[in-house]
Amino acid sequence: MINGNWVAIILILDIIHIRLTHRDSNKKIKFEYMNIIARTSRFYIREFEASELHLILAIDADDRLTQYVKKRTPDESKKVFKDTLRDYASGSGLGRWGVFNVADDDFIGVCILKTSDYDSQCIELGYRLHLKYWGQGIATEIVNAITGYGFGKAGLTEICAVTHPKNAASQKVLEKARFIKQGTVFWYEEEVPFFKLTS
Repeated sequence: MINGNWVAIILILDIIHIRLTHRDSNKKIKFEYMNIIARTSRFYIREFEASELHLILAIDADDRLTQYVKKRTPDESKKVFKDTLRDYASGSGLGRWGVFNVADDDFIGVCILKTSDYDSQCIELGYRLHLKYWGQGIATEIVNAITGYGFGKAGLTEICAVTHPKNAASQKVLEKARFIKQGTVFWYEEEVPFFKLTS
């Protein structure tokens, strides 16, 4: 089982194309080029492929993951995915990415680093993980990997994040990653704790 021990984070200083091996249903080897944002010894973060809408639909449909976030309809999820692919073409270096297990390429979840929909002056960090990956220190590791990328390759000087007021686990993750609580803001139709991290 993956544990929460410190793991050295290897950040890709330039978004590079790497070749990943996959097996199809006939056990034939296929090679695809994918944009890697960051990686550690446990997972890698990369852009979604156009064929991976099903990954977003599945994680958005899981009722166990919507306790603290608004559940999207399938049509809303499709729009978010379409916008995600479009944003890659902008070349901003920010966006919504998939997190995958190094050991078997299993889909761990989603993370974001992008301009907030509620404040254009804030670059917002967020994440959502499949339930089986909870409680293993992966969320903190993802936040550290994304902030490292943001302050490195993306050239950011400040990153913000919010959580549901009752989501103590996510607040603890942010605090472990050195985010500082800065009061509250009215985002996502309610007053929520607001965190910042500066380079």
